[in-house]
Amino acid sequence: MTALPPLSEVQGMLDADGQSAWRRLLEAEMTALALSTNTPVARRNDLVVAVRVIGFFILDFKQNNRNISFAKRAHRKLVEQVHSCWGSTSAGEEDCHKKVIELGFLLQNHLIRACMSRVFLFFGPF
Repeated sequence: MTALPPLSEVQGMLDADGQSAWRRLLEAEMTALALSTNTPVARRNDLVVAVRVIGFFILDFKQNNRNISFAKRAHRKLVEQVHSCWGSTSAGEEDCHKKVIELGFLLQNHLIRACMSRVFLFFGPF
């Protein structure tokens, strides 16, 4: 999966909150890279992919919203969720980055579940 673009490339697309969330996503991406092992894993279990899913959703909802309120709300909600990972003042930076990774896994799983057929749901996970 492609790395998240640097802030300089997306700065014009995002408002101040979005830019702040983007900075945090870039930091979380670096932490995910550091935590990742060289052992190959399925993409659905990849820490880096989890962070990038959030970032590309934020960009996609912002760029392609066509003034649809759902896309605007989805963009705003994702930005808020990224910021909420820093809600605990006692948590360290790495802990906050791990929360972002967990959020990315959650979004990934919701997307995969929405795309699964009833056959897979009947027979259980693959």
